[in-house]
Amino acid sequence: MSPGGVRFEVEYRNVKAMRLTVYPPDGRVRIAAPPGTAPEIIRKFVASKIEWIEKHRKKFLNNPADIRSKANASLKNHSTVYFWGTAYELELIERNGHPKIIIDGGCFKMHVRPGSSRATRQEFLDKWYRKILKEAVPGIIEKWEARLGVEVKKLYVRKMRSCWGSCNCEKQTLRLNSELVKRSPVCLEYVIVHEMLHIIERGHNQRFYRMLSKHIPEWKTIRKKMNRGEL
Repeated sequence: MSPGGVRFEVEYRNVKAMRLTVYPPDGRVRIAAPPGTAPEIIRKFVASKIEWIEKHRKKFLNNPADIRSKANASLKNHSTVYFWGTAYELELIERNGHPKIIIDGGCFKMHVRPGSSRATRQEFLDKWYRKILKEAVPGIIEKWEARLGVEVKKLYVRKMRSCWGSCNCEKQTLRLNSELVKRSPVCLEYVIVHEMLHIIERGHNQRFYRMLSKHIPEWKTIRKKMNRGEL
């Protein structure tokens, strides 16, 4: 099906309403639709979203490697946010009460107080990203502590501009970039293993890369795709 020249995939799921997602790096379009939705209804839905689809596809094609870092810069209704490698359409819901985030089908619902500023919304989203990463990381670290025979004594998570992670070899502590929540989970595991290996080998020498290749054989592909914005 291709209204307006846009080809798209349909996934029938247990959702209340149709959701549209545009995926990097090539702007692939997927519709999540309730079971039994007529094809003509889906085509009309896509046709009504052509302008939004083309806007986001153009962003991916113009700057695929940086799209995740800038995607939620405005945090306006119908803008794009990322969570674990998936692009979601942002739905801002203004209501009294504590802010919260709910992912429903292909929609990223952010409940905020009426009149909240972009800065306030960004601060809340950043805190939510940190919380999610802190919950996801301990299990991965525990798995790799057993495999590598090392111990991570402390974990820090914060938003960083210049790197995905770092390791203090002497203190055996890790620092991880909360922006990893926007990337595929495979990226998170790669970064964690990379930094944990520095507890064994400080530098990026042949020994380090032999160990990295042993434990994450596909690390070069993962790194390349991360740099291209494909994961």
